[in-house]
Amino acid sequence: MDISTVATNIKRIRQNKGFTLDILASKIGATKGYLSQLENFRTLSSLPLLYKIAEALGVDVATLFDTDKERKKFIFTKNGKGIIIEREYPESGFIYKSLAKDKNSKLMAPFLLEIPPHSTRKNVTTNGDEFIYLLKGKIKFILGDKVFEMNKGDSLYFEGNVSHHPENKTNKKAFLLVVYVLRR
Repeated sequence: MDISTVATNIKRIRQNKGFTLDILASKIGATKGYLSQLENFRTLSSLPLLYKIAEALGVDVATLFDTDKERKKFIFTKNGKGIIIEREYPESGFIYKSLAKDKNSKLMAPFLLEIPPHSTRKNVTTNGDEFIYLLKGKIKFILGDKVFEMNKGDSLYFEGNVSHHPENKTNKKAFLLVVYVLRR
């Protein structure tokens, strides 16, 4: 299952139907928080829940997996040409650029993350492992009860089920390579 395709399709269909997260959550017996995590590629859904989501949205479950793309063996992304993915923006100010959006059947999801000066986001968890590499700038990365002061060239690999978030307390943007590997 390509989680980004499923998540993007759920969000697109939900918004086209005029459903808020609260409305869809009540229709399927889930929480708004869970649906938000699902739409932001932070968790995988069970197949029975995908069927409930499809039913609540009035579509066939296969629609959630729809992609126009033929299977690609590789993706080449030119510098600065990643596809911006709407995740926590504009709330956090974080800008995620997918570096392999058009690759279907992927085992990992690589992103370039731009964190504006003086910004943070709330703690999150994900259903998989994460790897971050600080390309430019300085950040604090809070992982559970640990705080990592990260500088250019520093990296961190961790299990995403530990509550975490980055903070940029400087006057300059920070850029991170972020790779999500989702557990199946």
